[in-house]
Amino acid sequence: MLLVAGAAAQGLLERGQEAERKGLVDLAEGYYRQAADSSSDARRCLGLLLERKGHFSDAMHCLATADSTAVTMAHLSVCQAECGKWADAKRSAEKAVELAGDGHKKECSMAMATLALENCHTGNYTNAMNWANRALETDPASARALNVQGIIHYKRGNDKEAIKSFRQALQTDPENIDAYFNLGSMYCYRRNPDMAITTLRKGLKIERTSVKLFYCLGWAFLIKGETDKSIECLENVIRLDSGYVNAYNRLGDIYFERADYNQALAYYRMAVRKDPEMGEAYRLMGRTFAEMDDFSRAIRNYQKAVELDPQDSDTYCKIAELYDHKKQPKRVEANYKRAAKLGNVQAQQWCVKHGVAY
Repeated sequence: MLLVAGAAAQGLLERGQEAERKGLVDLAEGYYRQAADSSSDARRCLGLLLERKGHFSDAMHCLATADSTAVTMAHLSVCQAECGKWADAKRSAEKAVELAGDGHKKECSMAMATLALENCHTGNYTNAMNWANRALETDPASARALNVQGIIHYKRGNDKEAIKSFRQALQTDPENIDAYFNLGSMYCYRRNPDMAITTLRKGLKIERTSVKLFYCLGWAFLIKGETDKSIECLENVIRLDSGYVNAYNRLGDIYFERADYNQALAYYRMAVRKDPEMGEAYRLMGRTFAEMDDFSRAIRNYQKAVELDPQDSDTYCKIAELYDHKKQPKRVEANYKRAAKLGNVQAQQWCVKHGVAY
């Protein structure tokens, strides 16, 4: 793309902002994209717009190359968290909190909510709730903080309080896509796909291109047994945001269940191409090759998965089982020992039965 001259880029940026004020989101996005190569402000505006649409990987790339203000850092942390880039999300959120002054309470609260979510991800729920409470103290109207609070309640096993927080988020902001997504997810976890579908469709009326809502809707249809509709939703996710890696894995899972292993592998490979550090995709490829009785390739993919996540004790057990098929007892023992040291009960039982110290 040819660079747009400074004055022209500024003009495109202003046209985009005016279009956005009028609710002409697609037109605004077009103007921002034309100016993005030449204007940091345009990249920031484009990133914020894509974030609102739920296109987090694209938004993350735009914001990462924009300015380093509290606003940009706070929103960047949100997108990084959505993409599972937890270390990056933590750094960006900490920077946003550091930069935020009295004039940026909303962004400061947003960053604190990201720090709460990062602590929740690592299982430190006390710190997570402390950050969520601080976020609400900073901005009592923060729907994001309420959403994160709900996620922490869910992780602690308190579904009732989780749903209450998500509903409070919608009361605070009736158009909050995260709240629709989280409520839809809760109904999926509770195996109530009809309520999930109703909730998610309400959200899609507000934001018709939300990848999060389409992804969760695909999950709801899958629970209901309507796999063709699930595939349609997940393909919509990829069409809207080709970097939404989990959608490739879920499509692969559907085809795996249909015993269409070649198609399943095609989607898992797409996930790896998009994110070479996606350990889950390697694990799923290992499972698929094992089902095809291709034990050598199954082992290679499982080994790649544990290279990326050395704490994955279940996968060490899978590797051990495959080496058992290949009649390689030393490697069977070595992998069960690794899993046993990580606390895997199945592996520990195997070690006890075979008199192997771990």
